[in-house]
Amino acid sequence: RGISVFKGVRYGADTGPRRFQPPVPPAPWTEVREAVAYGAASPQSGRLGERTSEDCLFLNVWTPGLRDGAVRDGARRPVMVYIHGGAYSTGSGSAALYDGVRLARRGEVVVVTLNHRLNAFGYAYLARLVPELADSGNAGQLDLVLALRWVRDNIAAFGGDPGRVMVFGQSGGGAKIATMMAMPAAKGLFHRAATMSGQQVTASGPGNATRRTLAWLDALKLKPEQAAAVRTLPAARL
Repeated sequence: RGISVFKGVRYGADTGPRRFQPPVPPAPWTEVREAVAYGAASPQSGRLGERTSEDCLFLNVWTPGLRDGAVRDGARRPVMVYIHGGAYSTGSGSAALYDGVRLARRGEVVVVTLNHRLNAFGYAYLARLVPELADSGNAGQLDLVLALRWVRDNIAAFGGDPGRVMVFGQSGGGAKIATMMAMPAAKGLFHRAATMSGQQVTASGPGNATRRTLAWLDALKLKPEQAAAVRTLPAARL
């Protein structure tokens, strides 16, 4: 229907070897790779109906700007990046609800959805217990920043304008956007924002975040001094 779709485009390296640490860009490649299937979602409880893995830093692009594999009209379309909801714990940017075909057609925009680390993998605050994991409580947020850097660096090749990027999200996704609006690392990566049912303007401080982590460790039958063990426990147990 006139929309080119790219699914499962890698924007970050496998987070498994760097659990609870900031994401890093993927190793560059020169070969052609297929982009016809969604990438894995973050590990989570419940029935997602999708493949999950700690190797989950993938995004998807819908664009009306390509014909025969190249930008033909020279247009720079606005870019809309959707951050899915799910209480910071569940969900995926690959859900059927977020298919971008109709929005790209109706709005003449480039649509991007993405997966990032959720629940403990993205937001467990371990800094006071494992000092070298200082960024653990914001790992999921840093994934979002890395995805927006990918958009800045690559979206022009899909007919999008890296200078007109709007982030929009619902519930937990909206709250993550509110946080990104105050993150120096995200400065300049997006230019408009819309939050739907997620107008959170405060986040948990390190004291309360540590209390939650201690409760989580207790459920795992780990003492606080054993907190570093979560770096190697099976993902399903976490």
